[in-house]
Amino acid sequence: MTPPSPPTGNEPLAYLTAATAGIRHHTRTTTSSPGGRPATRAQVDALHAHLTALHTLLGRLAEQTRSERPAQSSHFAAARTRLWQAGEHLHDAFHQSPRTPALDPDAPQDDTCQQDIDPTGPPFLTICLRHLRTSTLVRQQTTPADLHSPLHGHARHRTS
Repeated sequence: MTPPSPPTGNEPLAYLTAATAGIRHHTRTTTSSPGGRPATRAQVDALHAHLTALHTLLGRLAEQTRSERPAQSSHFAAARTRLWQAGEHLHDAFHQSPRTPALDPDAPQDDTCQQDIDPTGPPFLTICLRHLRTSTLVRQQTTPADLHSPLHGHARHRTS
């Protein structure tokens, strides 16, 4: 099975379609092995980057549609909040993943964001910087009540 080829056009929809195809391909290859293997830190980091990019896209869509289509904008904002919540869980999962052996055996193995941000630490740990940058935006765009609401953005309709 070969991964999807990148888009050839400059149309944004082509890139979004290619990203979706890439995730589907990764899902098939990840779940096709018997017994499965735990996600690596690199996989969780890449998935967090994808969610963060989707979070940004949904935020822009919510802004662009707010004046003309407020109900649609509200749904985009609710989806953006859900992606932030998923990103929080991925960030936590990243820190629960086993570390790769450090190049320096005397380096501290404390698994905190501060260690991950430290330039003397492992070079591939960008998830904490991305997460901190996004959390700043979330605090500006969302209320704490929205972040903790279990049914944020969902409407209930009568079935009778």
